[in-house]
Amino acid sequence: MNREKVIAVFAHPDDETFICGGILARYAALGADVTLVCATLGEMGRRMGVPPIGDRESIGAIRQRELEEAARALNLSRVKLLGYRDKTLEIIPRTELVSRLDAIFEEIEPTVVLTFHPERGGHNDHCAIGEAATEAAERWFQKNASLALYYITFANGEKRQETFRAMQLNHEAHDVSAYLQQKLEAFRAHRTQSGLHRALWGSAKQAKQSLSATEFVWRVSFSPHSKV
Repeated sequence: MNREKVIAVFAHPDDETFICGGILARYAALGADVTLVCATLGEMGRRMGVPPIGDRESIGAIRQRELEEAARALNLSRVKLLGYRDKTLEIIPRTELVSRLDAIFEEIEPTVVLTFHPERGGHNDHCAIGEAATEAAERWFQKNASLALYYITFANGEKRQETFRAMQLNHEAHDVSAYLQQKLEAFRAHRTQSGLHRALWGSAKQAKQSLSATEFVWRVSFSPHSKV
């Protein structure tokens, strides 16, 4: 059986953990080669940690270290940084973003791609990288018809889920309860975000109870036979 090759394409450090950390950890545990592509360092974000652990000058480097620590917690194979400035992806020519991703796809030869929906990502950077990743995946599908493309979404995003259902995307819910400890460790690696979800920074037992044991993806129809 060939080894699954997964590429997760996101905009900011923490996207990989907060939304689909359990799914990525599951892929890795099942023996997949998992590459995380992060377009920016999230250096324009408002949060610096509680109490603050950085400032506007240092936050980019801090968030890069947090990203790398989270990737280790999830047992990902590698992290690739595109190096774009936070909150600028929507003004980067899409052809440039797609070209950057094309090169990574050629190198990794993915069988699975996870990214944001191009219109329903909830943030301009999310949508821009999702649009580029979708185009790159469609191009790669011409070379590898077994490719599966999935859009990620928050487990509690009921309105978003309703929208995706209306768009006739195939919804899949995945039990990631076996990977909550890894997800918690990855979450806590993002210390600049400690102002979010305060329960997750308490006792380990309380924190794991606060994490969702279910994560959702939406499968794009050009590869209906592939499964997460």
